[in-house]
Amino acid sequence: MAGVLLFYGTEAMITSAGFRGPNIVVLVALLVIGLLAAAAWRSERRPTGGLWVAGMVVALPLLLQSASPRSGPICPPDHPPLTETYTCVAPGAPVVLAISSVVLLLSVAGAVVELRGLMGRPRSAAPIQRPESG
Repeated sequence: MAGVLLFYGTEAMITSAGFRGPNIVVLVALLVIGLLAAAAWRSERRPTGGLWVAGMVVALPLLLQSASPRSGPICPPDHPPLTETYTCVAPGAPVVLAISSVVLLLSVAGAVVELRGLMGRPRSAAPIQRPESG
């Protein structure tokens, strides 16, 4: 859920006028993600426990948004409203594309590590004992 909040706040930071500073939603989401990561580390001793989920929730939509309009012209300051006949790309769209690609790759790697860790754990149920024949 914190990843969704982070994505929501990030959307307000990326405008056709350029990047804006972090807003309160982004700051609170980062704080919550940090606290949850610390709690996962403390209880399960896994430093990336669940961080990959937040990374994917934020990176995938930003990657898709920034990849589609890359070829358009960069929006000038005080541009006219975007319509079907007039389109432009927010300044910094290539930077968003690069950062979201790296975060998505790291998130996929984190998911693989997490799944491998879960697959290698011993089961908590007691093993089934067969009666001895004899």
